[in-house]
Amino acid sequence: MTQTHIHPTAVVSAKAELGRGVEVGPYAVIEGPSVIGDGSRVGPHAVVLPYVRLGAGVQVGAHAVLGGEPQDLTFKGQETWLEVGPETILREGVTLHRATRDDRPTRVGAGCYLMAYSHVAHDCQLADGVILTNNVMLAGHVSVGKGAIIGGGAAVHQFVRIGAGAMLGGMAGARKDILPYTLATDFPAVHYRLNTVGLRRSGVSGERYKALERAFRALRAGDPLPPDLPETPELLELRAFLEGPSKRGIARFVQHEAEWEG
Repeated sequence: MTQTHIHPTAVVSAKAELGRGVEVGPYAVIEGPSVIGDGSRVGPHAVVLPYVRLGAGVQVGAHAVLGGEPQDLTFKGQETWLEVGPETILREGVTLHRATRDDRPTRVGAGCYLMAYSHVAHDCQLADGVILTNNVMLAGHVSVGKGAIIGGGAAVHQFVRIGAGAMLGGMAGARKDILPYTLATDFPAVHYRLNTVGLRRSGVSGERYKALERAFRALRAGDPLPPDLPETPELLELRAFLEGPSKRGIARFVQHEAEWEG
């Protein structure tokens, strides 16, 4: 489909750039300047505020609000942006806020799935393939790695990092960083074990899985990573995460999985 369809009740600014095949539903509002990528769909009563860029094939659910000003008392109304990557799904009631900085937008990557009423605050950086379940709340400056999943109702403190392939359980509260490829939950969130199901689904098995398991056990014991670990993609990601800057520190480990009552 290459023809754009705008419902008669929708309001679209002359400053908004709509690509080919865009669909705008009843009572939707698209302000400008903004960019809506080819084949995207803006659902009924959804609002796209100024300074928003949507990639191709983005689906915006009913009553979603994209591009709200940062809920930050230091923000003075300057031009800052929100960017959403192609093929991302934003379900009903999702709210995404613009950045406080003019040099780096709030960004949601490609192929993400943000379920109903999840919230992404100013300056957050979500990599590709991230899933936020219903009612997830990300405070400002949170980063979420590729393919990470955050369970329903979970809250993430500002400046926390969630590593690639991690799983943060529902109703958890992440006050500190969550390591890549791990399963963490509780309030405050703690590491329990590797995200075994997620790793299996992504094809990490055999020696690659065993190497990651050795690394996790070392970290849980408070030891450095063993020097003889192979340079698998997962270990490279983990090392980069550990060496990266952290404002919150790393969440603690449960020493025995039996401590988990969930």
